[in-house]
Amino acid sequence: MAFITEIANEAQWKTEVMETPGQLQVVEVFQSWCGPCKAVQSTFKKLYFDLNDRPLKFFSVSAEKLPLTKEYVGKCKPIFLFFKDGTQVEKIEGVQAPQLNKIVTELSGKPPAAAPPVAAPAAPAAEAS
Repeated sequence: MAFITEIANEAQWKTEVMETPGQLQVVEVFQSWCGPCKAVQSTFKKLYFDLNDRPLKFFSVSAEKLPLTKEYVGKCKPIFLFFKDGTQVEKIEGVQAPQLNKIVTELSGKPPAAAPPVAAPAAPAAEAS
C-alpha cells in the first residue's frame, strides 16, 4: 500500500526511521503468515487519511529482515513500534485498533497551525483637490 513504506534493510531503517526528526514514525513489525498482521491494514489506512495533516509516517518491516526486529519472529500478532527523533517512545502488541488510534493521535501531536490570513493591500488614499 502506498501510504505505508516497507523497510527493506538496515540502511533504510536508519535513514527513514532513526534519522528523520520532527515526525512520528509508526512501524508495524509483521510476519507474512500472520492473519492479524494483515487485518490491521485498514486501521493504518484510516489513520493515514484521518491524520494526514500531522507530521506522521507509517512503515512496515518483516520481523525476519532486521536484527533489531528478530526478537518478534514467531509471534502471531503484529507489533507496533513508535519512534520520535530516533527514539522508541511506545510499543503495542496485538491488533488493538482503539489503542492504536489513541496513541497515534496523541503522539503525532496537534496538526500544524494554519498560516495567518494575508491582509489585503490597503486602498490608495484619495487625493485632496
